[in-house]
Amino acid sequence: MITRTGRESPTYQRIALYIEKNYLQIIFLTANELAVKMGVSQGSVSRFFMTLGYKGYNGFLRNLQEVVSQSLTGPQRLQLNNNAAVNPQHRRGILTQELRNMESLSDITQGEAYEKMVEAIVSPLPLYLVSARLSATLLPHLGYELNKMRANVHTVTPESPRWETLEVGRTDDCNVIVVSFPRYANSLIHFCQRMHRRHFPFLAVTDSRLSPIVPLAASTVLTPITTSSLFDVYSTPLMFFNILMQDAAKRMPDLQQRMAEIEAVEIENNVYFSR
Repeated sequence: MITRTGRESPTYQRIALYIEKNYLQIIFLTANELAVKMGVSQGSVSRFFMTLGYKGYNGFLRNLQEVVSQSLTGPQRLQLNNNAAVNPQHRRGILTQELRNMESLSDITQGEAYEKMVEAIVSPLPLYLVSARLSATLLPHLGYELNKMRANVHTVTPESPRWETLEVGRTDDCNVIVVSFPRYANSLIHFCQRMHRRHFPFLAVTDSRLSPIVPLAASTVLTPITTSSLFDVYSTPLMFFNILMQDAAKRMPDLQQRMAEIEAVEIENNVYFSR
């Protein structure tokens, strides 16, 4: 598509050639930075990507990040980040992208897939939160808060005993939520493949339709992340889970009593500092 669009004018050809040769660097650039590097106007950059079918450069950038982030290594990220950090607009670009990601949550937190995730939290069945590698750093936060809201919440990672045995048993006696963001861990993919082969349904939170978890999950919610930094930015997934728990809390009639009991125990045990 880029090559075909590039034939429409000399300016578009310049843009197309630059993208082909520098697509890794582009995920760290704003539209203005890209225009300066190519020696074209920012308007030309926007029109080029609109011709491709995007609403503008930012739509293309998010799509490109989804593709590139799957294979971008740590050393590559460091080199690209150091090169981009020379430009004072780089940090602003990261913040702008993350704000756009958060704005998309109003649409993401609707629909059938999201509703199934709310139901899994409200359900009295045991709830298992599964992840690996960097994505698994989200589980302690999510698990801590959910354990205050309800009983039988468990985190499962490659280091835990349940990793090898969770899919053994009935498929209707628990709910499973898998969290997977780039770079997608093979250990987690293999776990999901085992679950899929055994017809053990699970819900997934991932970043892209290109994620290898999508065809394996019974239902998937796509939550964007910002990849144009040394490490992926998880602000949007954290906000997503916060909204998810708020919506689930509205359907838990006994939650007020449970929270009050937990608060009483914490006061008794002097859990928090007070003057």
